[in-house]
Amino acid sequence: MPIYQQFIKHILNPLDLWRSGDYAEIRYFKEFERTQFLPPDELQELVWQRLRNILHLAYCRIPYYKLVFDRAGIVPDDIKTDSDMLSVPILEKRDVQTNLQTMLDPEFPKHRLIFDQTGGSTGTPVSYYYNIERKWARQAAALRHDCWSGYDVGQRLASLWGAARDMPTPGWKQKIKSLIFPKILQLNSIQMTPKLMLEFHEQLKRYRPPIILAYANALALFASFLKRQNIIVYQPKGIITSAEVLTLEDRQLIEETFGAPVFNRLGCREFSVVASECEQHNGMHIMAEGLYIELVRGSRHTENGETGEILVTDLLNTAMPMIRYRLGDTASWDTGTCSCGRALPRINNVAGRVTDFIVGMDNRLCSGVALATFIVAKRPSFGQIQIIQEEYGKILYRIGGGKDRTLNQDGIDFIRQQTEMYLGKGMQIDFEYVDSIPHEASGKYIFSRSKIAQEIFR
Repeated sequence: MPIYQQFIKHILNPLDLWRSGDYAEIRYFKEFERTQFLPPDELQELVWQRLRNILHLAYCRIPYYKLVFDRAGIVPDDIKTDSDMLSVPILEKRDVQTNLQTMLDPEFPKHRLIFDQTGGSTGTPVSYYYNIERKWARQAAALRHDCWSGYDVGQRLASLWGAARDMPTPGWKQKIKSLIFPKILQLNSIQMTPKLMLEFHEQLKRYRPPIILAYANALALFASFLKRQNIIVYQPKGIITSAEVLTLEDRQLIEETFGAPVFNRLGCREFSVVASECEQHNGMHIMAEGLYIELVRGSRHTENGETGEILVTDLLNTAMPMIRYRLGDTASWDTGTCSCGRALPRINNVAGRVTDFIVGMDNRLCSGVALATFIVAKRPSFGQIQIIQEEYGKILYRIGGGKDRTLNQDGIDFIRQQTEMYLGKGMQIDFEYVDSIPHEASGKYIFSRSKIAQEIFR
């Protein structure tokens, strides 16, 4: 490690955290570095101790949960096994939207509360609070998972991101900090014009960050663009993808283009890092010390290998507990142990939100993200494609590029063939030609959306 990086990591960064009042982040980081290698039974006991604590706190101090538990006819002491958690009602986004104030601990010091809000890509944004201690734990968790990719404090970083509020706030304090600490080289994924992508790549070659952090689809687009330019592409040591579904095809494209391994991650604004890949790339390890995860299908937990919806219970947010919160994403449990030595449970087949799935003619579930990107991969001339399903047995292909780029009969036949291959024969297919398919306000690009898929899962 270069001397100046050591100076930043061991001297300047701790001093900066102490100055800002966030020094406890280092304590949490050291804790998470230790607990990830606990024996499985000890880790499970730690998780259940924290789960019992948050259930009791919620029942005794939070008006919303006192009412929810009483209506369900349960008390926290009834929850002794994973199966017992099924008796606790699921927390929906709309529940948080309509019960925000009664979900807060009324006696929690207001000056130690942090307000935040989701991007609202699935509807109305969800507002919520967490305590300042949870902030430190979230930052430490993100750093731990970043380190799995080869990143370390004091290193340079490049970011291909779309959420403006995640960018450093401009101002004199940030300017001074950027003179001391390595800056983050950034490209806004909403503004990915050919000119800006070329400029960003030139900056990458000059700045030489060892790690790139990016929206999955945005980085795949960037990789595809660079590949077509027939130029020598800058090669980092590692790449972290998050925020969007990473298809196998996109992973291969990114790794081949940049010559670096991809570390995929599942995260959300409500809880920060949920799960991520380690250096073995054998599923995603859950951030188990801070989150209790369930995978459900209807009113039951899924079996190993079966896809289910992710429910999250935050074990460390004592100001506003979130218990069995329906995240909206899906995954399946991975079995066995990981050769990395971490006992943190693993999930795989993270396929995006329930609404990302398209329901086939025999109720089969197909990833709309994979279908849309697979079609474009085989026929790149199609450009942007989005799949919408409002009714069973019927889908709409939204084609970007305007009416001047309407598909010819060969293109229509190709899409029908691919649709029948993945969704079954008899599917009614319609086409709509639009000038462009915009990103969501969060900066994410939605490949597919289905109302029907929700009925299958719930």
